[in-house]
Amino acid sequence: MTTPASRPLTRKKARKLAIIHVREMETNLNHISSKTLIFLYLKRERIEAPKTADDESYALRLLCVDWWARKLLTRDRRDREAAQILKGNVAKGREIFCSDDTIKEVKERWSATIENMRHKMIVSDCGDELDMITVMKSSLANPENLRVELMVRMAGLERYADECGDIGMFNTVTCPSKFHRFSGKGTLKNRKYSGASPQAAQRYLTKIWSQIRAELARWNVNLYGFRVAEPHADGTPHWHLLLFMKPDMEYLVTECIQEYALNEDSNEKGAAENRFQSTRIVKEIMTKDGIKKVSATGYIAKYISKNIGFDVGIDSEDATQSTEQTGDRVRAWASTWGIRQFQQIGGVSVTIWRELRRLKHTEIEDETIRQARDCCIASDWAGFLTIMGGNDIKRLEREIQLLKKIAVNEITGEVQLNKYQEIVWKIIGISTHANDVITHLKKWKIIDKSQLECASEIAHFFGTGSREAPSLRPFGALGVL
Repeated sequence: MTTPASRPLTRKKARKLAIIHVREMETNLNHISSKTLIFLYLKRERIEAPKTADDESYALRLLCVDWWARKLLTRDRRDREAAQILKGNVAKGREIFCSDDTIKEVKERWSATIENMRHKMIVSDCGDELDMITVMKSSLANPENLRVELMVRMAGLERYADECGDIGMFNTVTCPSKFHRFSGKGTLKNRKYSGASPQAAQRYLTKIWSQIRAELARWNVNLYGFRVAEPHADGTPHWHLLLFMKPDMEYLVTECIQEYALNEDSNEKGAAENRFQSTRIVKEIMTKDGIKKVSATGYIAKYISKNIGFDVGIDSEDATQSTEQTGDRVRAWASTWGIRQFQQIGGVSVTIWRELRRLKHTEIEDETIRQARDCCIASDWAGFLTIMGGNDIKRLEREIQLLKKIAVNEITGEVQLNKYQEIVWKIIGISTHANDVITHLKKWKIIDKSQLECASEIAHFFGTGSREAPSLRPFGALGVL
């Protein structure tokens, strides 16, 4: 790992460095062995290669100063945080989850984003005007809205499982010792530590999960549930998995997850006890006061809440602070390392759910769409999943699909391409085999408030560069789904 500079890389400096890299790319792209040279160049610079559909958009990204500047800024942030982990500053009793420097920097970026939004608004081609701060508060950028939606989906999956006679299993998977800077109870320096970053640990967990899914698919096991990624005090991620399955699949699923979780370095001390735990969720337990009902959602609710920043008691990694106080540190950790905190496993598309909720006051003739819409408005995820065909059918076989179209310049009639010459697809509604329902009836554009003098002048903003309103899309600075 390259030793990072003590000071953060500025945007101005990043652009200067980006120009140098672009010049190198111009040379390599003309070389007969360009792909090999570029691969080695990116690997040396520790820059992830672009993921594109064709060679043209791949090359255009490599020749884009903005693309390089973003990559260099991200690399710099991660290098500086990795150095703090290596020094032992990110640890229990010190700076948990991420360093104080990183949390300060991330908060400054969040504040800058919010301040920038204070000067913005979105306007529609019909004359509607919305303040961007209001839009952000009503979107998933608002932690409260994010928690509510996640809990609605989680509770809906549990109710669907109860109706199907499925059982719930709560699993925790942790990385091998070499990914942890500290061992024991998080206070002893780990001599096995390989220098791996939290991002590398997340890639490891993602890899073994893909292997688990592939293995279970060979046995026709269709799991559904939720995954939460959260950090240990030293920043190393671990996963909590609430999974629903047929009762006769419990042993197979548990054995499969355990096998892959312990496949690497399985002989190290404490591996069997610390790297995989599994608990079957019993819906009713006997207490001295009688029978107590147990909710599967309750098992994972506290992990969802604490990792968004809500108070669920004292944080297990720091006995001096509540989860509300450490929430910002968890979100800063996820933002810095690009870790997706929450992920639904199986089930049905949440995008269709959100599109249907746009139709709250719309008369709908199609019975299937109307029933699904009513479930969405009533926050009935179980009913929505049932109408969509249940958990066991493939996404392309579901009754309701997203309706998309290629963006077209309304003035010239030409297909719109992004800056990397890729076709732009837009979601415009939902469809069944018989009917299409448009959910995006207006065009929206973000503008500076100073640009808008009166509502009658809105029309001139809608030329070649209009785009859909971002009101239902989360801003990464405040929370991700």
